[in-house]
Amino acid sequence: MKNILLILILLCASTTIYAQNQSQNSLSLDGEWSFIIDSTAQGINKNWHKELPAAATQVKVPHTWNTNDATADYAGLAWYQKKISIPDNWENKTIRIQFEAVYHDATVYVNGQEVGKNLNAGYTPFSFDITDYLKTNQSNTLVVAVDNSYSDKNLPYLKAFDWTNDGGIIRSVALETSGKYTIRYVHVKPELNLRDSTGTVKVEVKLFGKNNKTLNFNFSYKDKQSGKSIATEKIEIEPVNGIYTTNFDLGEISPWHFDAPNLYELETSITAKDEVSDTDLAVFGFKKVEIKGEKLYLNGEAVRLPGIEYMPGSNPKYGIAEPKSYMDSIVRSMKELNVVITRFHWQQDDYMISLMDKYGILVQEELPWWQKPASLTPELVKTAKKQLTDNIESHYNHPSIFSWGISNEINGSTDDTQYRNLRDYVKDLDATRFVTIVSNRIWQKKQDDPMLLGDMATWNEYIGTWHGNDRNELPGKLDTVKRAIGNQPLLITENGLCEPAMTGGDARRIDDMIFHIKEWSSHPWIMGYIYFSLNDYRTQMGEEGFGKYKIRRHGITDISLNRKPSFSVLKQLASPINITKVQRETDTSAAIALEVKASIPSYTLRGYILEYKNSERKLITIELPDLAPGDTYDTILENINPQFQFKVLRPTGFIVAQY
Repeated sequence: MKNILLILILLCASTTIYAQNQSQNSLSLDGEWSFIIDSTAQGINKNWHKELPAAATQVKVPHTWNTNDATADYAGLAWYQKKISIPDNWENKTIRIQFEAVYHDATVYVNGQEVGKNLNAGYTPFSFDITDYLKTNQSNTLVVAVDNSYSDKNLPYLKAFDWTNDGGIIRSVALETSGKYTIRYVHVKPELNLRDSTGTVKVEVKLFGKNNKTLNFNFSYKDKQSGKSIATEKIEIEPVNGIYTTNFDLGEISPWHFDAPNLYELETSITAKDEVSDTDLAVFGFKKVEIKGEKLYLNGEAVRLPGIEYMPGSNPKYGIAEPKSYMDSIVRSMKELNVVITRFHWQQDDYMISLMDKYGILVQEELPWWQKPASLTPELVKTAKKQLTDNIESHYNHPSIFSWGISNEINGSTDDTQYRNLRDYVKDLDATRFVTIVSNRIWQKKQDDPMLLGDMATWNEYIGTWHGNDRNELPGKLDTVKRAIGNQPLLITENGLCEPAMTGGDARRIDDMIFHIKEWSSHPWIMGYIYFSLNDYRTQMGEEGFGKYKIRRHGITDISLNRKPSFSVLKQLASPINITKVQRETDTSAAIALEVKASIPSYTLRGYILEYKNSERKLITIELPDLAPGDTYDTILENINPQFQFKVLRPTGFIVAQY
């Protein structure tokens, strides 16, 4: 993330327009672009890479054409164009164009010249140095050719994926400028000492291009919430294998936790000849996630966690090009549900993961390799490694991420080599997080399931729907799974009811939800679950609806996040608190009792508060003591309101229970 100030510069579509909220070294290209579908692939022959034809229409980037009724099912080539003008003070600077994601093939042209391709990687960021292609003091033509054709060279593979095939410039675009030395990434490796809550960091900086020169760096650490400066460091660093490395002791820190999402900032700048060449702002946090025996530990505490998965791109209004405000509503809905863990089948917008950091939700982010192919070709291995590299490099600092997933429900291959190689490849990129291989057949494959090659046992448990004859087989299947995984915990990574493939509606969804969560909770070695899913979702393989409304009805909300009755049921099941007593004591007081669950969920409550309005409508706040799983809390609410209404809130303000 580049340091942002304010200037007014930007060109839109085919005329020069100046935009607001830009910085001296970053210029957003979001907004109006020209756009045209190219179903016959005639663009190159007709020189569209130099200038789009007059038939092009205006769209707003981020954009996908698959939310347009006329092109809802279109998979193929399309073109985008924007006229851009370079600020005078950017002369003699390095200028890069940064795409947060283009699905899934992109070829970029500046003034009719190809500057680069990004192929078979539709959900990860990429950039090109376009300095030598630009003209100063005049308009420049930026053209992007985009292709979302189903492909056997891409992941997701052909039509073997259960989500939308939305094509386009689906995430933000910007120009970024720097001096001679340009930062590619700053990775912060926090180390939390649980004995005294102190923290140290190892910082690794990599530049674009090859550089073996010793450089001067300035590092400034801040508490993100308060903005308070913690430490600064000026240091000269000699690179080792192209990486500039330093270590720093930050002293006593506040760990990151889903109930206390404490964040820190590191601003890094490179100086050359007494001028700043480039800056970077990294947000990070301190946490420790471990598996010991049959338990999952977060910051030294054994926990059992409830979760849910969200399927992006499902609202037909936005498709996969979701605006930031909509992403915020998604994550807030998840927190309102009392869930604290999630997963994504494919790589997400950096802003979405930042929201997980901010609100406090643990994340497993995955390579989009779902069910097929059973074995990766050498070309697909390269695709997988490129996507893993781009994703981990860009999302490395997010404290919410605790695991990288390399596959989901792959069946048919008996060759474990591909899993071992990708697992080890990820470990080389990031040794600080788990690597998982998500399974849905552990109950059949047992000790032969490749899931066991990962760091964490997982199971997409659909006994009674997709698998098995009846849900009452679940206890026996869990016994089989336990024997297969041995002395380690299990995370249920999926369970839910998919309509119209399954019948029964939301009433059955609720009944099944209660049955399965009750059964999982009765096994202490099951460390949590991720229910599937938050929303009915758009998918190119949907059995219901047409065009942009083709969906699977699998959610506790609909495609527009309107809540079904099952939403409230899951919220109660995922709450860490049961209200066990509400009893009138006198005409003006009530006795209440709370019990902290010791099943799923199971974790210590710290900093929680109880609120109610008394008979004069004055807000009364009671700070609860720290409460461990199984603890109870009794109190008298004085001068209670006539309706006996009260609620219990997390330290972050989200309601966990109310009466």
